[in-house]
Amino acid sequence: MIYFAFVHSHLAYGIEIYGNTYTNHLNKLMILNNTLLRTLRNAPSDIPVVKLNANFNTFTLPGLHTYQILKFVRKCIYNQNKLPSIFSNYFIQNSMIHIHNTRNREHLYLHRVLWDRDLLNIKEAVYGTLSQMNLSLSYLFIHLQNI
Repeated sequence: MIYFAFVHSHLAYGIEIYGNTYTNHLNKLMILNNTLLRTLRNAPSDIPVVKLNANFNTFTLPGLHTYQILKFVRKCIYNQNKLPSIFSNYFIQNSMIHIHNTRNREHLYLHRVLWDRDLLNIKEAVYGTLSQMNLSLSYLFIHLQNI
């Protein structure tokens, strides 16, 4: 399909970095992407963006950012040998930090660095997606493994 060959590949490249900006900075790119999807589908302008993306079996730009971040988190946890060594302990579970039996012991412990906004977005992406879909972290990562 033309969209995935020429547009989607460019959107997905580096979205973990540029997708972390404020939405108003991405607004023109999102409008252009939606216009391209409508043009390729020959759809009227009153069709919702979510339905338009579902027709192409893709995500909106913020959804693509969340998806790529989740794939990165999974890779950091389960495939550490495929990443540079700097990411070896980037994400660990709270149970590895302390021995207390808390309800958040299975959540990810996020180290504090200069880019707190990045880490908060990753945490929101992981746990927001899980809570919306009523999934556990392990189930999500098993699903991402098949992709």
